[in-house]
Amino acid sequence: MSVYRRGGIYWYDFLFRGRRIRESTGLPNKTGALRAEAIRKAELAEGRAGILRRERPPEFEGFVNTEFLPWCKNEHARHPRTHRRYVVSSKPLVRFFRKLPLDAISSGHVEKFKLARTKEASAAGTNRDLAALRYMLNFAVRQGYIARNPVTMVRFLPEGPGSTRIISHVEEHEYLEAANPLLRDVARSILETGMRPEEVFNIRKEDVHLERRYLRVPTGKTKFARRDIPLTEPASEVLKRRLAAARGAYLFPHRSDPEKPLTDIHKAHGNALRDSKIKLPFRIYDLRHTFGSRSAMAGMDLGTLRELMGHSTIAITMRYVHPTPEHKREAMRRLEVFNVERTCAAYEHAHPPQKSPQLV
Repeated sequence: MSVYRRGGIYWYDFLFRGRRIRESTGLPNKTGALRAEAIRKAELAEGRAGILRRERPPEFEGFVNTEFLPWCKNEHARHPRTHRRYVVSSKPLVRFFRKLPLDAISSGHVEKFKLARTKEASAAGTNRDLAALRYMLNFAVRQGYIARNPVTMVRFLPEGPGSTRIISHVEEHEYLEAANPLLRDVARSILETGMRPEEVFNIRKEDVHLERRYLRVPTGKTKFARRDIPLTEPASEVLKRRLAAARGAYLFPHRSDPEKPLTDIHKAHGNALRDSKIKLPFRIYDLRHTFGSRSAMAGMDLGTLRELMGHSTIAITMRYVHPTPEHKREAMRRLEVFNVERTCAAYEHAHPPQKSPQLV
């Protein structure tokens, strides 16, 4: 029933072309309220209430290519990798939903896409595409094309823990020796600060404060990503050298335009892996994992590490804390020594040494 009583007065509540209409009839009688609702619906249908009749929402393919992607490129101008993420996901999504009008996409369609996509990609890859679809349709809601997002009714796939690689100090030395100068500075910056690769790419001159030994990360997806990071001596040396050589706004500029940030360094990374013969898999992002694990093994408390890495919760930070086998063996050795010392102390307390008899 679309009419209901509140405080002695009847209200109506219904959807009209994707828009919710909820108003008081001002009447205490249900029959009169139903008539009022019918009149209101007729007014809306005739366009006499200021809500004009709309055209059918666009097809998914046209919406993505002509509206969403241009908006996304502008919205994430300072984070081009984010935009590229949506470009990549748009391809399988457009292939599946191509000519379907936006208002015809249901949770059932999304479930069918999820099933089809799992035959082509991993659970993590499928979830990334679902997240991209959710983001696109949220934009469609804001544009007034649809009333609600059908992806919100769909459960994402469970994912495994994923691959995490912590490099040893020996591997670090071999990798940096094989890296070209640009990659070496990027890698050293990540290892010494725990920054995300794209955060290093976007370091600007005004973000660096060498006299006070800290670096500011002014932008990020969350407020926790926007932070100040104290600098170690190696990090300061890298940034000082990059500052002196910078011809534009960025310390790690794009190869063709110093006024734009670096966007990709995977080719140089691949060459360094080939020449150093480091055991695979090993991604650029694993340098950030290495920073997190080394910091924890050095005794840094998780609250401080969370703030340095720009995480919203310690639970996220814990994903980056992976003690090496050597560190775990050393921890067990210290536990063994601790237990022996405490056992000996307890025995001595229970059996104090006897005093030797005094000779008269």
